[in-house]
Amino acid sequence: MAPVGLAGCSSESAAAPVTPTEGIVQPTTPQRVGVEEWIQAALSPGTVIIDVRTPEEYNAGHVAGAVNIPVEFEDFTTRISALDPGATYAVYCRTGNRSAAATAQMAGLGFEAIFDLDGGFTDLEAAGMPTA
Repeated sequence: MAPVGLAGCSSESAAAPVTPTEGIVQPTTPQRVGVEEWIQAALSPGTVIIDVRTPEEYNAGHVAGAVNIPVEFEDFTTRISALDPGATYAVYCRTGNRSAAATAQMAGLGFEAIFDLDGGFTDLEAAGMPTA
């Protein structure tokens, strides 16, 4: 096997030292939380509540004040991209599967403050979350 040379790895380089995170975009991760923590986040001033279920599910009952942006619709990314990535979001669905998919997409778009409900709408109802 031929030897491999490494160019530019000398410790005598004139360039400034680079920290491990410099120039690297750190991934953002949604926080998967239980009902109590989700409700606390959702009721905090300025938090936007997003219901990612279908319009039919939303119309049958939803968290009061929630915005319906169905994750399974083609325009989900467009609609989410129109939101402020610096705001705080509390996201839910029926069981937690669709909200996990939605919050992963949101994180990929640069949203940082995302609370993803580990559970679903019926868990919120049972916990006394105001619904409409």
